[in-house]
Amino acid sequence: MRFKLTLRFILFSVLCVCLTSEELRLKNALAFNAGRIVFTSTRDGNLEIYVMDADGGNQERLTDNPADDSDPAWSPNRTKIAFVSNRNRGFVQIHVMDADGKNPTSLTDGLWEAAPDWSLDGQKIAFTSRNAQGVGQIAVMDTNGHNLLKLTEGQKPSWSPDGKRVAFESLDEEQHSQIHVINVNGQGFESVTRDLPRKTEPAWSPDGRKIAYVAPEGGFYQIYVMNADGKNHKRLTNNRIHKRVDNLQPAWSPDGRTIAYVIFELIDVGRGRRTIHLMTADGQYLKQLSDEHNGSDYHPDFGPGGLAVSPTSNKITIWGRLKKLASDLR
Repeated sequence: MRFKLTLRFILFSVLCVCLTSEELRLKNALAFNAGRIVFTSTRDGNLEIYVMDADGGNQERLTDNPADDSDPAWSPNRTKIAFVSNRNRGFVQIHVMDADGKNPTSLTDGLWEAAPDWSLDGQKIAFTSRNAQGVGQIAVMDTNGHNLLKLTEGQKPSWSPDGKRVAFESLDEEQHSQIHVINVNGQGFESVTRDLPRKTEPAWSPDGRKIAYVAPEGGFYQIYVMNADGKNHKRLTNNRIHKRVDNLQPAWSPDGRTIAYVIFELIDVGRGRRTIHLMTADGQYLKQLSDEHNGSDYHPDFGPGGLAVSPTSNKITIWGRLKKLASDLR
């Protein structure tokens, strides 16, 4: 009996060492409805769509096409994925496929359409549409591609959780990119940000209270968050882990506890690499989600939550084995 008690104490001590503060933070951050992440990768030679668990595990390729497939977005019920492809005679258009990559269907037939984002009720898709002059417009359509409505000039739309408004980036009077909001009927245009520096890539939080965005600081792009009315700006990324990089493309988890984002690191002149990372909603760095390979990973989008997932690292694996051993001693 004394031997078993001593061994249990030793096992407990080892567990305390194995579970570092970073791992505990990651485990706690993913303890709720974290969902899965769909993303774009060039790891196999061209742009394709992949999916992974919220901790970076179980990475799986969904598309396999000579054309470029990118910019994926989950449907709210996680049964469909909208994405961008030039597989239709080279025109960049919005497509939709099943969550397993099957049954791809074209939704648009314009010259250039990108950046799809589903409304929370799953009835509409907002996206960017460029005309023959290259001017981007925020457009909304039904999920079957019908009832197209162009709202205003701009790009990179993000639905509000209540489905009534769309946040987007657009140039102001002085040709600086700022964050704006418009009602889905094309009325109620509002400038949420107005001052320098330029602001881009808005992402509405699941509770509707915050909007994450990207802005330059010190020569590099950083991720910020503000109230949905444009007040109380806070910088989230600080490059503590990665010094000279751009932080881009924020994507909220369904529970609002974490944000996936892209780090762009310049390797040499004219060549860089993009990797997907995870942080808490208050800016605490958690981990790199991308695999190590020669390509780039970007355009992350969280699907609606499913069962909670656990980190897959050597230390966590050891933790599981030690727990089993401890239970065997009972």
